[in-house]
Amino acid sequence: MLIAASMLLVASLTACAGDAARDGAAGEHPAAPATLPQGRTFVSTAVTAAGQPKALVPGTTIRLRIPAADKISVQAGCNTAEGPARIEGTKLVVEDFASTAIGCEQALQQQDEWVHGFFRAGPTWELTGNDLVLKSADLELTFTDRAVAEPARPLIDTKWALNTVVGAGGTASSVPAGVSATITFAADGRVTGNTGCNAFGGTATVAGDQITFGDLASTRRACVGAAGSLEADVLRVLEGTAKYRIEGDRLILEAADGSGLQFVG
Repeated sequence: MLIAASMLLVASLTACAGDAARDGAAGEHPAAPATLPQGRTFVSTAVTAAGQPKALVPGTTIRLRIPAADKISVQAGCNTAEGPARIEGTKLVVEDFASTAIGCEQALQQQDEWVHGFFRAGPTWELTGNDLVLKSADLELTFTDRAVAEPARPLIDTKWALNTVVGAGGTASSVPAGVSATITFAADGRVTGNTGCNAFGGTATVAGDQITFGDLASTRRACVGAAGSLEADVLRVLEGTAKYRIEGDRLILEAADGSGLQFVG
């Protein structure tokens, strides 16, 4: 009787352990998606298709910017696409990828299409230090952290030439042909430049990631057409305080209403 009771107790304990294990397995939750490395920007250093080098349009690179831990922005020489993103296992999952609609030459448009399609397809993600490798079925993109690949130009004493205007709604457009605008910051807090029509000068105070512009004095040439429109866009951003960042040879100014200016130095 004692032996039988002992065997019954062991069987009962074993069954309970099995039930607990099953209950534990049923209660398990899948691991949370890994977060993206917020604040980093990566620049392409190599592209291969089916194991062979794939050339980009001359003078362009693929830039992957991560403004938030759940969002990416991709630019390949023409339009910028961005949207929510996350890492699931070894894959980069991108949702609701929306692109600007700048009219570019055909080669750049085609490059935009395959680059944006690559990210929408959910490539694998492998980040090691400053090096990032993304792979799809037949494409492999290799990136390096922009801070290593393209050390930032100094804000001060660099003559920055405007190449992109961003509207309050986030729509980007290139500078009209035949019109140019520039801006230069000096160490003494002075700022000078050209709006695309008139020369201007004034003060600019840099604090953290913000620049506060004082009253700007300018020449009084009448501006019409593309030059007048560009001047209005420039002065709108240079009123009050704007956020700024430098990515390699690019200076990006963003006003509180979402409008902005992008320069090349």
